Amino acid sequence: MTWLEQLVEHSQGLLGEREREQLWMRGVSDEQIAQFRIGHLNCDLPSIDFPKAFLGQFKGGERLDDVFVMPSTNVLGQVKGVQFRHVDRDRSGWSDFTPTADEPVYFGLGQAMAEVWRTETIWLVEGSFDVFPIQRHFPNVVATQTARLTAQFAKTLRRLVREIRLGYDMDSTGQDATAKVVGSYGREFRVHPVRWPRVQKLDGKGWVKDPSELWEAWGDDRLGVFLKQQL
Repeated sequence: MTWLEQLVEHSQGLLGEREREQLWMRGVSDEQIAQFRIGHLNCDLPSIDFPKAFLGQFKGGERLDDVFVMPSTNVLGQVKGVQFRHVDRDRSGWSDFTPTADEPVYFGLGQAMAEVWRTETIWLVEGSFDVFPIQRHFPNVVATQTARLTAQFAKTLRRLVREIRLGYDMDSTGQDATAKVVGSYGREFRVHPVRWPRVQKLDGKGWVKDPSELWEAWGDDRLGVFLKQQL
């Protein structure tokens, strides 16, 4: 078992009821918590052989205070990286650690592959939490974790898919990235940009910009109807 697998296994055992409730509120089901192997850390690294780069980046675990552990996988479903996100939503941002750069490694990639092979189609979204509300309706969804389709990932997708459904955020960064994907790869794939509807956020402060916020405003059933309309 690799050190990443050991870390993921350790963190799964630390996921308590409080953390589960926070995940439920963000659209993650118990089945998805298990399927995506989500865990929790609070500065409590296990006694395993961590690489120096990891310990240096996270100050021996001090920076990993009250975070979700979200494993990133390759196309074979092997854990090849990890993303840390604060449990408290008021603490924005995230941290990634992916020690290898020789293959695509993304959140949800391993879980999506069976449906990607079956349909020759993939949904791409930005953030990890954007995956869950879509995944309950379309299992072939992957978070690229930034608004970007790399040349390396595009090379892999050429062997797997004919169609890309692009669900990047509705802000300027997401829409600029969408335009770049269409311009760069529109002749190789059928690229279908998904425009998330102009719906007020659940808290009434502005408009939704991504599928996670849309789920909060609409719930599973209405979001599912909208997603199916994108076909």
